[in-house]
Amino acid sequence: MLASLSFQLNNIPIIINEHLDVLGPIDHFTLAVNLIILVFSKWFASKYGLIKDNSKSQARLRILHVTNLILFTTYLIAVIFEIHLGRAISQTFLVVLASYLLIHFAEAFILKKYGKSKTIENFARTTETHTSRTLELFVCFIIITISIVLLINIWGLEDWLQTTSVLGFLALFIFASKEYWAGDFLSGILIISQGRIERGDVIKIKDEELSAIVLQVGSFQTIVRDLVNKHDIILPNSKLRLARVDILKSDLKGIREFEDFWFGYGIEMKKVEEMLEEAWEKTMEEGLVDKYGGCIIANKECGDHGVRWRLAYTLKSPHKIIETGNRIREWAYQLQDKHGLQLATPLTHDLSNTNTQVQKLENG
Repeated sequence: MLASLSFQLNNIPIIINEHLDVLGPIDHFTLAVNLIILVFSKWFASKYGLIKDNSKSQARLRILHVTNLILFTTYLIAVIFEIHLGRAISQTFLVVLASYLLIHFAEAFILKKYGKSKTIENFARTTETHTSRTLELFVCFIIITISIVLLINIWGLEDWLQTTSVLGFLALFIFASKEYWAGDFLSGILIISQGRIERGDVIKIKDEELSAIVLQVGSFQTIVRDLVNKHDIILPNSKLRLARVDILKSDLKGIREFEDFWFGYGIEMKKVEEMLEEAWEKTMEEGLVDKYGGCIIANKECGDHGVRWRLAYTLKSPHKIIETGNRIREWAYQLQDKHGLQLATPLTHDLSNTNTQVQKLENG
Protein backbone atom coordinates (compact mmCIF):
# COMPACT_ATOMS: atom_id res chain seq x y z
CA MET A 1 0.00 0.00 0.00
CA LEU A 2 2.83 2.32 0.89
CA ALA A 3 4.51 1.47 -2.38
CA SER A 4 1.34 2.32 -4.31
CA LEU A 5 0.98 5.64 -2.49
CA SER A 6 4.61 6.42 -3.16
CA PHE A 7 4.11 5.62 -6.84
CA GLN A 8 1.12 7.98 -7.07
CA LEU A 9 3.01 10.79 -5.35
CA ASN A 10 5.93 10.35 -7.71
CA ASN A 11 3.57 10.60 -10.68
CA ILE A 12 1.97 13.91 -9.53
CA PRO A 13 4.53 16.12 -11.36
CA ILE A 14 4.01 14.10 -14.52
CA ILE A 15 0.23 14.41 -14.23
CA ILE A 16 0.48 18.17 -13.63
CA ASN A 17 2.79 18.60 -16.62
CA GLU A 18 0.40 16.67 -18.83
CA HIS A 19 -2.49 18.93 -17.82
CA LEU A 20 -0.44 22.11 -18.11
CA ASP A 21 0.33 21.20 -21.71
CA VAL A 22 -3.21 22.18 -22.62
CA LEU A 23 -2.56 25.81 -21.67
CA GLY A 24 -2.64 28.19 -24.58
CA PRO A 25 -1.20 31.71 -24.91
CA ILE A 26 -4.33 33.32 -23.46
CA ASP A 27 -4.17 30.95 -20.49
CA HIS A 28 -0.55 31.81 -19.77
CA PHE A 29 -1.34 35.49 -20.07
CA THR A 30 -4.32 35.19 -17.71
CA LEU A 31 -2.33 33.30 -15.11
CA ALA A 32 0.53 35.79 -15.38
CA VAL A 33 -1.75 38.77 -14.86
CA ASN A 34 -3.45 37.09 -11.93
CA LEU A 35 -0.10 36.21 -10.38
CA ILE A 36 1.22 39.75 -10.83
CA ILE A 37 -1.87 41.20 -9.15
CA LEU A 38 -1.48 38.71 -6.29
CA VAL A 39 2.21 39.47 -5.72
CA PHE A 40 2.18 43.25 -6.24
CA SER A 41 -1.27 44.09 -4.85
CA LYS A 42 0.23 45.64 -1.70
CA TRP A 43 2.46 47.93 -3.78
CA PHE A 44 -0.49 48.91 -5.95
CA ALA A 45 -2.62 49.73 -2.92
CA SER A 46 0.15 51.76 -1.28
CA LYS A 47 0.57 53.88 -4.40
CA TYR A 48 -3.17 54.39 -4.52
CA GLY A 49 -3.24 55.27 -0.83
CA LEU A 50 -0.79 58.14 -1.26
CA ILE A 51 -3.56 60.11 -2.88
CA LYS A 52 -6.78 58.50 -1.73
CA ASP A 53 -7.79 57.68 1.83
CA ASN A 54 -5.23 55.30 3.39
CA SER A 55 -7.75 53.35 5.53
CA LYS A 56 -9.92 52.67 2.49
CA SER A 57 -6.82 51.57 0.63
CA GLN A 58 -6.00 48.96 3.30
CA ALA A 59 -9.56 47.63 3.25
CA ARG A 60 -9.43 47.29 -0.51
CA LEU A 61 -6.07 45.55 -0.19
CA ARG A 62 -7.53 42.80 2.04
CA ILE A 63 -10.47 42.30 -0.31
CA LEU A 64 -8.06 42.24 -3.25
CA HIS A 65 -5.88 39.55 -1.62
CA VAL A 66 -8.77 37.22 -0.80
CA THR A 67 -10.59 37.69 -4.11
CA ASN A 68 -7.50 37.30 -6.23
CA LEU A 69 -6.39 34.14 -4.39
CA ILE A 70 -9.80 32.55 -4.96
CA LEU A 71 -9.80 33.51 -8.63
CA PHE A 72 -6.24 32.29 -9.14
CA THR A 73 -7.01 28.90 -7.54
CA THR A 74 -10.29 28.50 -9.42
CA TYR A 75 -8.72 29.28 -12.75
CA LEU A 76 -5.75 26.97 -12.19
CA ILE A 77 -8.03 24.05 -11.25
CA ALA A 78 -10.37 24.79 -14.17
CA VAL A 79 -7.53 24.80 -16.67
CA ILE A 80 -5.75 21.71 -15.34
CA PHE A 81 -8.92 19.60 -15.20
CA GLU A 82 -10.34 21.21 -18.36
CA ILE A 83 -13.49 22.54 -16.71
CA HIS A 84 -14.77 25.04 -19.26
CA LEU A 85 -17.40 26.69 -17.02
CA GLY A 86 -14.90 27.23 -14.21
CA ARG A 87 -12.44 28.78 -16.64
CA ALA A 88 -15.09 31.18 -17.99
CA ILE A 89 -16.12 32.17 -14.45
CA SER A 90 -12.54 32.76 -13.39
CA GLN A 91 -11.75 34.78 -16.52
CA THR A 92 -14.88 36.85 -15.95
CA PHE A 93 -13.87 37.76 -12.42
CA LEU A 94 -10.33 38.42 -13.62
CA VAL A 95 -11.62 40.96 -16.17
CA VAL A 96 -13.73 42.59 -13.46
CA LEU A 97 -10.75 42.69 -11.11
CA ALA A 98 -8.41 44.12 -13.72
CA SER A 99 -11.01 46.73 -14.71
CA TYR A 100 -11.44 47.69 -11.07
CA LEU A 101 -7.70 48.19 -10.64
CA LEU A 102 -7.31 50.12 -13.89
CA ILE A 103 -10.14 52.48 -13.01
CA HIS A 104 -8.68 53.26 -9.61
CA PHE A 105 -5.14 53.65 -10.93
CA ALA A 106 -6.46 56.04 -13.58
CA GLU A 107 -8.37 57.98 -10.92
CA ALA A 108 -5.23 58.25 -8.78
CA PHE A 109 -3.14 59.46 -11.73
CA ILE A 110 -5.75 62.00 -12.87
CA LEU A 111 -6.27 63.24 -9.31
CA LYS A 112 -2.53 63.70 -8.87
CA LYS A 113 -2.20 65.64 -12.13
CA TYR A 114 -5.45 67.66 -12.16
CA GLY A 115 -6.54 67.60 -8.49
CA LYS A 116 -6.26 70.49 -6.07
CA SER A 117 -4.13 70.24 -2.95
CA LYS A 118 -5.65 71.58 0.26
CA THR A 119 -4.17 71.78 3.75
CA ILE A 120 -6.63 71.41 6.61
CA GLU A 121 -5.25 71.47 10.17
CA ASN A 122 -1.72 70.70 8.95
CA PHE A 123 -2.97 67.75 6.91
CA ALA A 124 -2.43 67.95 3.16
CA ARG A 125 -5.03 66.28 0.99
CA THR A 126 -5.64 66.21 -2.76
CA THR A 127 -9.26 66.89 -3.62
CA GLU A 128 -11.11 66.45 -6.89
CA THR A 129 -11.77 69.26 -9.32
CA HIS A 130 -14.28 69.50 -12.15
CA THR A 131 -11.50 68.70 -14.62
CA SER A 132 -10.41 65.57 -12.76
CA ARG A 133 -14.00 64.33 -12.43
CA THR A 134 -14.60 64.79 -16.15
CA LEU A 135 -11.47 62.88 -17.12
CA GLU A 136 -12.26 60.13 -14.60
CA LEU A 137 -15.71 59.74 -16.16
CA PHE A 138 -14.24 59.45 -19.65
CA VAL A 139 -11.56 56.91 -18.64
CA CYS A 140 -14.11 54.88 -16.69
CA PHE A 141 -16.39 54.77 -19.75
CA ILE A 142 -13.55 53.50 -21.97
CA ILE A 143 -12.43 50.81 -19.51
CA ILE A 144 -15.98 49.56 -18.90
CA THR A 145 -16.65 49.41 -22.65
CA ILE A 146 -13.51 47.31 -23.22
CA SER A 147 -14.44 45.05 -20.28
CA ILE A 148 -17.91 44.41 -21.72
CA VAL A 149 -16.40 43.43 -25.08
CA LEU A 150 -13.99 41.03 -23.33
CA LEU A 151 -16.81 39.45 -21.30
CA ILE A 152 -18.87 38.95 -24.46
CA ASN A 153 -15.97 37.05 -26.04
CA ILE A 154 -15.30 35.01 -22.88
CA TRP A 155 -18.87 33.72 -22.71
CA GLY A 156 -19.25 33.39 -26.48
CA LEU A 157 -22.26 35.67 -26.77
CA GLU A 158 -21.38 37.10 -30.19
CA ASP A 159 -24.09 35.07 -31.95
CA TRP A 160 -26.68 35.93 -29.30
CA LEU A 161 -25.94 39.62 -29.65
CA GLN A 162 -26.31 39.39 -33.41
CA THR A 163 -29.60 37.50 -33.07
CA THR A 164 -31.12 39.94 -30.59
CA SER A 165 -29.59 42.94 -32.37
CA VAL A 166 -28.40 44.41 -29.07
CA LEU A 167 -25.21 45.73 -30.58
CA GLY A 168 -27.12 46.98 -33.61
CA PHE A 169 -29.54 48.89 -31.41
CA LEU A 170 -26.71 50.42 -29.39
CA ALA A 171 -24.82 51.34 -32.55
CA LEU A 172 -27.93 52.93 -34.06
CA PHE A 173 -28.63 54.90 -30.87
CA ILE A 174 -25.06 56.17 -30.65
CA PHE A 175 -24.96 57.05 -34.36
CA ALA A 176 -28.30 58.89 -34.22
CA SER A 177 -27.37 60.92 -31.16
CA LYS A 178 -23.70 61.60 -31.91
CA GLU A 179 -24.43 65.02 -33.38
CA TYR A 180 -25.89 66.14 -30.06
CA TRP A 181 -23.15 64.95 -27.69
CA ALA A 182 -20.15 63.32 -29.35
CA GLY A 183 -18.57 66.47 -30.78
CA ASP A 184 -19.03 68.49 -27.60
CA PHE A 185 -17.89 65.64 -25.35
CA LEU A 186 -14.72 64.90 -27.32
CA SER A 187 -13.98 68.62 -27.63
CA GLY A 188 -14.38 68.97 -23.87
CA ILE A 189 -11.90 66.16 -23.28
CA LEU A 190 -9.39 67.81 -25.64
CA ILE A 191 -9.80 71.23 -24.01
CA ILE A 192 -9.44 69.82 -20.50
CA SER A 193 -6.47 67.57 -21.32
CA GLN A 194 -4.57 70.38 -23.04
CA GLY A 195 -4.95 72.56 -19.96
CA ARG A 196 -4.76 75.81 -21.91
CA ILE A 197 -8.20 77.12 -20.94
CA GLU A 198 -8.75 77.08 -17.20
CA ARG A 199 -11.19 78.52 -14.74
CA GLY A 200 -10.54 82.24 -14.18
CA ASP A 201 -8.86 82.83 -17.55
CA VAL A 202 -9.96 85.76 -19.71
CA ILE A 203 -10.65 84.77 -23.30
CA LYS A 204 -11.64 86.61 -26.49
CA ILE A 205 -13.69 84.94 -29.23
CA LYS A 206 -13.63 87.23 -32.25
CA ASP A 207 -16.33 85.35 -34.17
CA GLU A 208 -18.74 85.93 -31.27
CA GLU A 209 -17.40 89.43 -30.47
CA LEU A 210 -17.03 88.19 -26.92
CA SER A 211 -14.58 88.96 -24.11
CA ALA A 212 -15.31 86.85 -21.04
CA ILE A 213 -14.02 85.12 -17.91
CA VAL A 214 -14.08 81.31 -17.89
CA LEU A 215 -16.25 80.08 -15.02
CA GLN A 216 -16.37 76.36 -15.76
CA VAL A 217 -15.10 73.93 -18.40
CA GLY A 218 -17.55 71.02 -18.43
CA SER A 219 -17.84 67.75 -20.32
CA PHE A 220 -20.19 69.15 -22.97
CA GLN A 221 -20.16 72.93 -22.53
CA THR A 222 -18.14 75.81 -21.15
CA ILE A 223 -19.69 78.56 -19.04
CA VAL A 224 -18.20 82.06 -19.31
CA ARG A 225 -19.18 85.48 -17.98
CA ASP A 226 -19.32 88.34 -20.46
CA LEU A 227 -17.12 91.22 -19.31
CA VAL A 228 -19.43 93.77 -20.94
CA ASN A 229 -22.90 92.93 -19.62
CA LYS A 230 -21.90 90.43 -16.89
CA HIS A 231 -24.18 87.74 -18.34
CA ASP A 232 -23.29 84.07 -17.95
CA ILE A 233 -23.02 82.47 -21.39
CA ILE A 234 -23.05 78.75 -22.20
CA LEU A 235 -20.82 77.80 -25.12
CA PRO A 236 -20.80 74.31 -26.70
CA ASN A 237 -17.32 72.84 -26.44
CA SER A 238 -17.24 72.08 -30.16
CA LYS A 239 -17.73 75.78 -30.96
CA LEU A 240 -14.99 76.71 -28.50
CA ARG A 241 -12.59 74.23 -30.07
CA LEU A 242 -13.24 75.25 -33.69
CA ALA A 243 -13.30 79.03 -33.19
CA ARG A 244 -10.29 81.27 -32.74
CA VAL A 245 -9.91 81.80 -29.00
CA ASP A 246 -7.43 84.36 -27.63
CA ILE A 247 -6.37 83.40 -24.10
CA LEU A 248 -5.17 86.43 -22.15
CA LYS A 249 -2.51 85.05 -19.82
CA SER A 250 -0.08 87.38 -18.07
CA ASP A 251 2.55 84.74 -17.32
CA LEU A 252 5.12 86.06 -19.83
CA LYS A 253 5.66 89.77 -20.54
CA GLY A 254 2.14 91.01 -20.05
CA ILE A 255 -0.85 91.14 -22.37
CA ARG A 256 -0.76 93.42 -25.39
CA GLU A 257 -3.95 95.15 -26.51
CA PHE A 258 -4.59 97.98 -28.97
CA GLU A 259 -7.08 100.63 -30.09
CA ASP A 260 -7.36 102.05 -33.62
CA PHE A 261 -8.13 105.68 -34.53
CA TRP A 262 -8.85 107.24 -37.94
CA PHE A 263 -7.48 110.64 -38.99
CA GLY A 264 -7.75 112.50 -42.26
CA TYR A 265 -4.89 113.04 -44.67
CA GLY A 266 -2.75 116.16 -44.28
CA ILE A 267 -2.43 115.92 -40.47
CA GLU A 268 1.06 116.10 -39.02
CA MET A 269 2.28 112.74 -37.79
CA LYS A 270 3.85 114.33 -34.72
CA LYS A 271 0.46 115.63 -33.51
CA VAL A 272 -1.10 112.18 -33.76
CA GLU A 273 1.77 110.59 -31.86
CA GLU A 274 1.69 113.21 -29.10
CA MET A 275 -2.06 112.90 -28.61
CA LEU A 276 -2.08 109.10 -28.48
CA GLU A 277 0.92 109.02 -26.15
CA GLU A 278 -0.77 111.45 -23.78
CA ALA A 279 -3.95 109.33 -23.85
CA TRP A 280 -1.80 106.34 -22.85
CA GLU A 281 -0.16 108.32 -20.02
CA LYS A 282 -3.54 109.43 -18.65
CA THR A 283 -4.77 105.85 -18.65
CA MET A 284 -1.56 104.70 -17.00
CA GLU A 285 -2.10 107.21 -14.16
CA GLU A 286 -5.43 105.50 -13.48
CA GLY A 287 -3.62 102.19 -13.00
CA LEU A 288 -5.12 100.44 -16.01
CA VAL A 289 -2.04 100.01 -18.23
CA ASP A 290 1.45 98.82 -17.36
CA LYS A 291 4.11 101.55 -17.34
CA TYR A 292 6.97 99.15 -18.03
CA GLY A 293 5.20 97.68 -21.05
CA GLY A 294 5.32 101.06 -22.80
CA CYS A 295 3.18 102.01 -25.77
CA ILE A 296 3.66 101.59 -29.49
CA ILE A 297 2.11 104.04 -31.97
CA ALA A 298 2.09 103.02 -35.61
CA ASN A 299 0.43 103.82 -38.95
CA LYS A 300 -1.50 100.65 -39.79
CA GLU A 301 -3.41 101.60 -42.93
CA CYS A 302 -3.71 104.35 -45.52
CA GLY A 303 -7.29 103.89 -46.66
CA ASP A 304 -9.67 105.66 -49.03
CA HIS A 305 -11.14 107.85 -46.30
CA GLY A 306 -8.11 108.43 -44.08
CA VAL A 307 -5.23 106.97 -42.14
CA ARG A 308 -5.68 104.32 -39.43
CA TRP A 309 -3.36 104.78 -36.47
CA ARG A 310 -2.92 102.15 -33.77
CA LEU A 311 -2.04 102.63 -30.10
CA ALA A 312 -0.75 99.37 -28.59
CA TYR A 313 -0.34 99.04 -24.83
CA THR A 314 0.15 96.45 -22.09
CA LEU A 315 -2.77 95.63 -19.82
CA LYS A 316 -2.32 95.83 -16.08
CA SER A 317 -5.03 93.21 -15.57
CA PRO A 318 -6.75 91.06 -18.23
CA HIS A 319 -9.99 91.26 -16.26
CA LYS A 320 -10.10 95.04 -16.98
CA ILE A 321 -9.66 94.76 -20.73
CA ILE A 322 -13.04 96.38 -21.46
CA GLU A 323 -12.55 99.20 -18.95
CA THR A 324 -9.03 99.92 -20.22
CA GLY A 325 -10.15 100.14 -23.85
CA ASN A 326 -12.98 102.48 -22.88
CA ARG A 327 -10.66 104.81 -20.98
CA ILE A 328 -8.11 104.94 -23.82
CA ARG A 329 -10.83 106.00 -26.27
CA GLU A 330 -12.32 108.50 -23.80
CA TRP A 331 -8.96 110.20 -23.24
CA ALA A 332 -8.35 110.35 -26.99
CA TYR A 333 -11.74 112.02 -27.42
CA GLN A 334 -11.00 114.58 -24.68
CA LEU A 335 -7.52 115.39 -26.01
CA GLN A 336 -8.35 115.83 -29.70
CA ASP A 337 -9.12 119.57 -29.44
CA LYS A 338 -5.98 120.19 -27.38
CA HIS A 339 -3.78 118.78 -30.17
CA GLY A 340 -5.80 120.28 -33.02
CA LEU A 341 -7.12 116.93 -34.29
CA GLN A 342 -10.51 115.45 -35.13
CA LEU A 343 -11.64 111.88 -34.58
CA ALA A 344 -14.56 112.33 -36.95
CA THR A 345 -14.52 109.95 -39.91
CA PRO A 346 -13.13 111.89 -42.93
CA LEU A 347 -15.62 112.33 -45.77
CA THR A 348 -14.90 111.31 -49.36
CA HIS A 349 -16.72 113.32 -52.04
CA ASP A 350 -17.58 111.49 -55.26
CA LEU A 351 -17.48 114.03 -58.10
CA SER A 352 -18.32 111.60 -60.91
CA ASN A 353 -22.08 112.34 -60.82
CA THR A 354 -21.44 116.12 -60.76
CA ASN A 355 -19.20 115.94 -63.83
CA THR A 356 -21.84 113.91 -65.68
CA GLN A 357 -24.56 116.47 -64.91
CA VAL A 358 -22.29 119.36 -66.06
CA GLN A 359 -21.62 117.60 -69.35
CA LYS A 360 -25.35 117.07 -69.90
CA LEU A 361 -26.03 120.78 -69.29
CA GLU A 362 -23.27 121.76 -71.69
CA ASN A 363 -24.62 119.47 -74.39
CA GLY A 364 -28.04 121.09 -74.00
